[in-house]
Amino acid sequence: MSEKTLKTLVGALVVVAGLWAVAALFSSQGDGKRNAAGDIATFFDDISEVSVTSVRMNGPDYNSELSGGVDDWAVNGYQADSATVFRFWAAMLTLDVGDLVASNPDNHDRMGVSAAAGWSIEFDLGDATKTMLVGDTGPRSSTNYVRLPDEDAVYILEGDLRTHIRRLPNEWRSKTVARVDTAAVTRVEIQRDTDEYTLVRRDSLWTFDDGSETNSSAVNGVLSELANLLAVGFLEEGDSLAVMDQGAITTAYDQSGNVLAIVTIGTGDSDRWARSAGDEVIYRIGLYRVDRIAPKLESIEPSS
Repeated sequence: MSEKTLKTLVGALVVVAGLWAVAALFSSQGDGKRNAAGDIATFFDDISEVSVTSVRMNGPDYNSELSGGVDDWAVNGYQADSATVFRFWAAMLTLDVGDLVASNPDNHDRMGVSAAAGWSIEFDLGDATKTMLVGDTGPRSSTNYVRLPDEDAVYILEGDLRTHIRRLPNEWRSKTVARVDTAAVTRVEIQRDTDEYTLVRRDSLWTFDDGSETNSSAVNGVLSELANLLAVGFLEEGDSLAVMDQGAITTAYDQSGNVLAIVTIGTGDSDRWARSAGDEVIYRIGLYRVDRIAPKLESIEPSS
């Protein structure tokens, strides 16, 4: 091997070693655990939907509490939206406490992790409770500043926990007004303003009670809404929808005459209140859904 070739190989090895050292340095700085120590390093290790019985998210202006357990979560006493809860627990599995960024309590206010200004999240696990203070967004996307209540050290949390704990209480709630297995529905009675009519399923064909033809598209709309009638919100205190005049009612029956659903809807020119039999919650639904689940008679009649 010539001296020139040897020098070239040595130079290449030096470059590779240098690149490896730089890569290792950046890797150690971003591995999410370089400086985390003590209880906060393992805070989320035993946090899951199975192990936790309740979660309290407390902020300066509002609080939310998830309680119940697997497949039966409620938020502040109301049924929780299963998809929202699922995303929350999925996020818990990805959270990772990383670098130490401050140890002086004078930084707590600036980072949003002071006891007065920050948000907290509490997990009940049997006889134990775990609490973490969650502050402002960190230096990178999907990171937050966090600390334990009795410690001054502030760390970077990899994962956007802040988005979940700051969710408004009503944003956790289920907006399902009614959900029916429409394959079992054989009869639907509808009252809309001054109209009253009955739809009957005969084999796969829907007709009026007297056997006359219907608009199949409009009937499919009724069934679609019965299958999963979703609200846009809830009746709030002082809401303009508080006038409880009844504008429509849709009742679905099965072949044996059992009531599968009763949806009562208020009056109005746009959004209306709605409630389902057996559910004390009063919802807000859009006029578009009113026209589908309780169409006017002229809409359900066959097109000319």
